[in-house]
Order: sequence, then structure tokens, then C-alpha cells
Amino acid sequence: MLLKNDKGFFLADMVLSLAAFLMASTIMLPLAIVVIGMTADVRTDEDANSILFDELMYLKIAGTASGRDWISRNGNQYELTVTKDENNSEWEVCVHYESDQQLKKKCSSTE
Repeated sequence: MLLKNDKGFFLADMVLSLAAFLMASTIMLPLAIVVIGMTADVRTDEDANSILFDELMYLKIAGTASGRDWISRNGNQYELTVTKDENNSEWEVCVHYESDQQLKKKCSSTE
């Protein structure tokens, strides 16, 4: 309470603290929603990087593609394409996926 006497101000104290709580929540709630959305996108990008890395390591070890075309991880679908450049015998691995309602593509080649 703002004042420590018994003559009143309880309602005024309560309205003031409620107003402060409402102002803080109107600022923090939209920020929390945006952060949660960004976290989901980062997780999807991490999964795509992991799939790309796994396929590149398989190519290095086995010398051939793994044969996986579609991979499902954490509720998302990832399309995996592997092509070989005949001129310099390098492999190129691409992962196509959807993140934040946009189609994205990550590619890398063996060295």
C-alpha cells in the first residue's frame, strides 16, 4: 500500500498496480510471441544444417549418395537432392525446406 494508515487508499493502490501490470503485459506478450516464432525457425534451420552435414559425411565415407529423398524431422519435411559434377567429381548436396512460410534451400559441396 502507498500509505500505511487505515483510512483508505486500498482501491487506489489496487487500480494503480493493476494498471502497471496491464501496461507491462501489453508490452511483453507480443515480444514473447515473436521470440517463440523465431525459436521455431531456428530449430528448423538447425535440422536442415544437421541433415546437410549428415549427407555430406555419408558421401565422404561411403562415396555414394544415401538414397534418401525426403526426411521428416520434428514435424517438418526436408527434401534432399544430391548431384555429382562429372568434370571435377565433386558432389553437391541441397536441402529444400519450408521455414516461416518461405521455401528455403541450403546447399554445400564436397571438396
